[in-house]
Amino acid sequence: MSQVTDQIKERVDIVSLISEYVPLRKAGRTWTGFCPFHSNTRTPAFTVFPDTQSFHCFGCKANGTIFDFVMRREGLEFGEVLQQLAQRAGVELKPRTEKDDQEDARRARLGEILSATARFWTHLLLRSPKGAAAREYLDGRGISAEMIESFQLGYAPNEWSATLAYLNDRLNATPEELVAAGLALERESSGYYDRFRGRIMFPIHDGRGRIVGFGGRAMGDAHPKYLNSPQTDLFDKGRLLYGLYQGREAIRAADHVVVVEGYVDVIMAHQHGFRNVIAPMGTALTDEHAALLNKLTHRITLAMDGDAAGRTAALRGLETLREHLDSHAVPVPTASGMLRWERELSAEVRIALLPPGRDPDDIVRADPQQWATLIDQAQPLLDFYVSALTSDLDLTGARGKATAVERLQPLLEQIGDPVMQTHYIQKLAALIDAPEQIVRDAIQPRSSRPGKRREPPQPQAGPRQVLIALEQEAQREDYLLSLLVRHPQVRSQIEEALRDDLAASPALRELWSGEIGELFERVENRVLWDAWRTAGPDGPPDPAHWATTLPPELQEHYDRLINAMNQPSRTYKVSHEAQECFQPLRRRLAQRWSQRIGQLIDIAQSEEQERLLEQAMALTSYLRMSSEPRRSTYFHDSRDSLKF
Repeated sequence: MSQVTDQIKERVDIVSLISEYVPLRKAGRTWTGFCPFHSNTRTPAFTVFPDTQSFHCFGCKANGTIFDFVMRREGLEFGEVLQQLAQRAGVELKPRTEKDDQEDARRARLGEILSATARFWTHLLLRSPKGAAAREYLDGRGISAEMIESFQLGYAPNEWSATLAYLNDRLNATPEELVAAGLALERESSGYYDRFRGRIMFPIHDGRGRIVGFGGRAMGDAHPKYLNSPQTDLFDKGRLLYGLYQGREAIRAADHVVVVEGYVDVIMAHQHGFRNVIAPMGTALTDEHAALLNKLTHRITLAMDGDAAGRTAALRGLETLREHLDSHAVPVPTASGMLRWERELSAEVRIALLPPGRDPDDIVRADPQQWATLIDQAQPLLDFYVSALTSDLDLTGARGKATAVERLQPLLEQIGDPVMQTHYIQKLAALIDAPEQIVRDAIQPRSSRPGKRREPPQPQAGPRQVLIALEQEAQREDYLLSLLVRHPQVRSQIEEALRDDLAASPALRELWSGEIGELFERVENRVLWDAWRTAGPDGPPDPAHWATTLPPELQEHYDRLINAMNQPSRTYKVSHEAQECFQPLRRRLAQRWSQRIGQLIDIAQSEEQERLLEQAMALTSYLRMSSEPRRSTYFHDSRDSLKF
């Protein structure tokens, strides 16, 4: 597949592609514009490098190739982008089998059935006497005709087989097809009947606007109140967000998404101009939801009920976001003067607690300005944690105070900014009415307390040898990735080396973030690594099952990495071979940036050239450091006698 992606990158001009989304201005050999992935209207920090067919934002650090740009901009998976760009480039993907064609035809048939169902139910809602009660209900909720059309709302008649009969008549759909589409159920005795009856229907769209399932709301006292489509080949509620298709552009424009709980909450917010509002479908936020949001925005607000249940739901959502949103390493000074590195979210997450007993729907309909104020005044993540994790404690007693510190200690330790950490230490101290120093001593990591001996670094084991099989850069990438997914200890080893690089050369922090994925130029490796690292701290708990969830194009690549490559059997060999792969890749990254900085210096204004020259010198120093063995301070170095 590498040949295919390389061929696509050769045929699709990155400047032309990105210009369809972002106005670009030519600047020497590069093109610049305002980044589409974060809010910036003053300085065009987004740069496209035609020579390497890549882009980079100096503000939010978004970077990559045409594949990365389209995946992030459109919120699509790698397989979908591969198909889209292959068609644009006129590149034929691997030969399709008869089974592939049959599966595509079956999925297209299910999509056709779902679309016809939505049209049928919308007709009943708007035109049929059967939908009178549903029309009255929606009118009472204040939902406009524009929103009914935009979200394609409908009504499923309160009859056992009306939908089944309609689809059989119009599309010659079989009962088995309707079961596969999630529209019908099989009786225990014999025959089939409609799954949705007597409900207002909310079609669920995927990222490309295709209907993949439905949510049905009961009118009156019927149970359950909400009924979703079952899991099907098209519908997976853990990967879909209601309103995301309709609100995608608004989310990007505002660089902000608001997560609510119900379908009507989303519709009412959109109706009053708040089109960056979405909702999960009766589930807590999943890791797939977090990954999806992470591609679209860096600002996420959870709008939750202010009662205990709402706080609990918010805590669950926050944990999911904290585990799966992008993060970066930040240096934190310790008491001994050393640095430790901590994980900090790249996204801003806030919590808007609603007045007790009121839904977003109620608030937006009664007073849109109150809703806007609630969102604007949403609590930062850590403020919410402080209040939520102490709300059930008696903070006047010793036990309650100690428990509060114990609960918040892990969170306060993770704050990388010393000023921000001091703020929250002071906040907690005031909350429990205790001296600030006592709280600080309680949360300070033992490893950074004065007087604790630092363990000497362990020497690297194993003989130094050149790996002949890894001479080519693509092979090095593949082999390093295969080591990363098979041996969890390699990840911490490489991450530590990258952190050390940035600590030694602070000027480089403006160029790269220190993430492993930046070492990979092959888009398959970058996408696969991103999926792997977001699946868990050591990768997915069940790699074999996880691999089956990948797009077919990535499954093939993953299988080759796991099965086709010779893998070292001993721990010291794993560490040694990871370093042998890593060293050339880190130099390649620096060389790529050195080339880019050279292009930028040619077009920079005088005040900007000084900063770029500083970065260029840092890159030169870094390349020398990473290419040469350290010189001895005691013995003559033969390199001093070389003549050039």
